[in-house]
Amino acid sequence: MSKTISVISQKEGTGKTTIAVNIAASLALFEKKTLLIDCDPQSHLSRFSSICSKENPETLYHGFMGKASARELSIRTPIDYLTFIPSKPNLFLTEHRLAIKPGKELILKKIIQEIKDDFQYIIIDSPSSLGFFTICSMAASDWIILPVTCNFSTLDEISDLNEVLKIVQEQLNPNLKIAGTLFNQCSGKDELNHFFSENELKAIPYKSFMTTIPTDDTVRKSNMLGKPVALYDVTAKATQAYFDFSVELMKKIA
Repeated sequence: MSKTISVISQKEGTGKTTIAVNIAASLALFEKKTLLIDCDPQSHLSRFSSICSKENPETLYHGFMGKASARELSIRTPIDYLTFIPSKPNLFLTEHRLAIKPGKELILKKIIQEIKDDFQYIIIDSPSSLGFFTICSMAASDWIILPVTCNFSTLDEISDLNEVLKIVQEQLNPNLKIAGTLFNQCSGKDELNHFFSENELKAIPYKSFMTTIPTDDTVRKSNMLGKPVALYDVTAKATQAYFDFSVELMKKIA
């Protein structure tokens, strides 16, 4: 069965979009049929030239407004097994235009349902906020990944996000599950122990993945070139970390 996974963080700087594109690319390189969706009106993901190599007249905005089907929105990417639904800043307009439409938070779920059976994994990149599009992403997902960085505000961020998750689970998506927290820009357990006491780590309500994504300059360079890190340097530490994480994720949500 297909698994829909949202990468959710209300804070800028956690590497959410980078994580989404690299998970999707890693799954595709493992020959898993993968759909990547840009559900962020800032559309950073759609600027990755190696996945959005051609202009598509229809974007997620047209899907929300009922002007295009999911298949019309989908574009083939240069990466085998990876399909992409792009976004543009006009996605901002949909929240206002759909303001009085009943069930507007479930539109993304309906879009995905049209083509869900075509894919093994669907990865959604949502905005760095707890607003409308993040709620749509949660409502459409089976699982959530929570990227966090090693800093002292991490526990507060997770607490705030937890309140919204509970509301979505109660009102829109009772089957939504948390795959876990993913520590990004973190050099493993030594750095975690520097920032957090054992009790603080235990206070995180969701189990952390074993894999952490290290600080690696190749990630910055690959982002500048619009490439997942695996297409920039397959030998990089971050590339191996994303491969390891993807394997861990597949096992966890199987």
